[in-house]
Amino acid sequence: MAKSFRVILTKRVFNAVVTILLIMALNFALFRLLPGDPAVLMMNRSIHESDYAYWRNVEIMGLNDTYAEQFVKYYIMTFTGDWGISYQHERNVTDVLSEAILWTVLLMSVSMTFMFLVGIALGKLAARRRGKATDLTITGFGIFFYGMPVFWFAIVLMVVFVGWFHLLPAKGYMTDGVPLQPITASKIWDILVHMTLPAVALAVGSVAGVVLLMRNSLIDVLTEDYIITAYAKGLNERQVMRKHAGPNARLPIVTTIAMDTAFIFGGVFQIEVVFSYKGIGWYTMEAIWNQDYPVLQFIFFIGGVAVVIANLIADLVLVKLDPRVQIT
Repeated sequence: MAKSFRVILTKRVFNAVVTILLIMALNFALFRLLPGDPAVLMMNRSIHESDYAYWRNVEIMGLNDTYAEQFVKYYIMTFTGDWGISYQHERNVTDVLSEAILWTVLLMSVSMTFMFLVGIALGKLAARRRGKATDLTITGFGIFFYGMPVFWFAIVLMVVFVGWFHLLPAKGYMTDGVPLQPITASKIWDILVHMTLPAVALAVGSVAGVVLLMRNSLIDVLTEDYIITAYAKGLNERQVMRKHAGPNARLPIVTTIAMDTAFIFGGVFQIEVVFSYKGIGWYTMEAIWNQDYPVLQFIFFIGGVAVVIANLIADLVLVKLDPRVQIT
């Protein structure tokens, strides 16, 4: 007997919570045990390089406590949104990154929407024109861009659209010196113009993967008996694609998009550095260069949680779309 959706939901949410707790434990171990003495790292960026500065940092960061006590406090602080002080900025980590997260989420949302809509449309077109020039062109596009390094394609876009034709801005998420508030139509347009090149560079590789998967999945579905039966009942090609072939061919895409969340989150680091787009990726590179471990710890946690949640949503959507799917 098929499991009820409520049972599957409960089990998957429980697994996701356990996974997130394990990510937190690994995050604690990675940044507390490996980099060295955090109080020294923080002191080296302070103008007060003295014993007093060192012990002040030890007290602020709770390093006098045992690792077990630090571990418990780490979990408590995580759930209360307190990620400590950035070594470089000497401000609370959440204050440093709160705005950056919003810009990265906006960039990823636009890229994934583009990836989903364009990838499915091109994949369906290639499958319907199988073996013809259209199919060969789209498939060639997919193969070419699927293996292309994200940062290299970003540089190519910058050279062409910024260096040669001067059509789009080269960096940032808004024109320098323009305040975000109050939000107006002209500022929204400015944001979209600045986001064009980063979003395209980030999405193209994933679009290529979705195109290839959608094409192959749809070709397989079109050979099924129920499709032949649908044609025998008098349905035309458009009706068959919309009501029968399309919905079933999209099932693998749901899982792929969830998996691509990790790919896009990794690619956003490269894209934001190339375009000086000050989101999470840009701050990650800055934190690596400056050994700002509290910032890195927060970013690694956010990235891990994003991937877990994306896969959880994909699993649940897959069950809703196809009740035959049983997820253990």
